[in-house]
Amino acid sequence: MASGMGPAKYQPPVVIATDRALYFATEEQPTRLAWTDIAQAGWEQPWLSIQTVRGEKITLHLEPAGELPPVVRDRVTASVVIRERVPLDIGGNVVCVGRRQSGSDTITWLVEFDPDLDVNSPEIRASADRALAELRVTLGV
Repeated sequence: MASGMGPAKYQPPVVIATDRALYFATEEQPTRLAWTDIAQAGWEQPWLSIQTVRGEKITLHLEPAGELPPVVRDRVTASVVIRERVPLDIGGNVVCVGRRQSGSDTITWLVEFDPDLDVNSPEIRASADRALAELRVTLGV
């Protein structure tokens, strides 16, 4: 769909966007990120910034960038089927995000906790699970 050139020290120095994933090499190894693995992507020339759903931050230097930045934005956005803020039954809120990989009918769910919630609390996690289950029933998925 699009490609851009990274620094020559990367082997290969190319960043490629396909309909299913973003491919790039760093100093360590080649990487494949499915669009559903990318939580956010931003562009400030010449830097493509990516935050994964696991919280990793990746910054890629692109020169020339070509059509890569708008394609990355489009693919990440296109993978989101639903994004809904829902209240927890014990107080607080979470954002439930349903995403679908291109060519698949499977929806992958991610729950984003409000910053004031303790994500390690079993009660809060159980409440988030109930909220997601209720949302899925409401949506029929």
